[in-house]
Amino acid sequence: MFGFGKMIARLLSAVRAAWKEPAFRATALSLLLVWTGASLFYTRQEHWSVLDSVYFAVCTGLTIGYGDFVPTTSAGKVFTIIYALLAVGLFAALATQLASAFIHTQAARADRYKAHRAERRDKGAQKTPDD
Repeated sequence: MFGFGKMIARLLSAVRAAWKEPAFRATALSLLLVWTGASLFYTRQEHWSVLDSVYFAVCTGLTIGYGDFVPTTSAGKVFTIIYALLAVGLFAALATQLASAFIHTQAARADRYKAHRAERRDKGAQKTPDD
């Protein structure tokens, strides 16, 4: 359980670091808008519940494709083609930016650890017995 908590803490640290970048914020907000728009579309066009629409939009955007919901109208099918291309691209961009931030935060953490160890080693080397 400790390892899971540590992983979540590092992921949140990477999200905080990534959020400082305008490109990450723009991508995240664009993805949120696309998901929201798709959910509203499916609610209106396919007459699905809001939960079913959000579920389908997220599953389609993440390319999960369970197949339990499928658009039945022609407009829904055409919209899904366009939506899938946009959502998959945005999700891939967001995942790439988050992975980059994760790598940078872990590298910075490793550098701080190395500097701390070197500082402790140097302090230990300076302590010599008086002659």
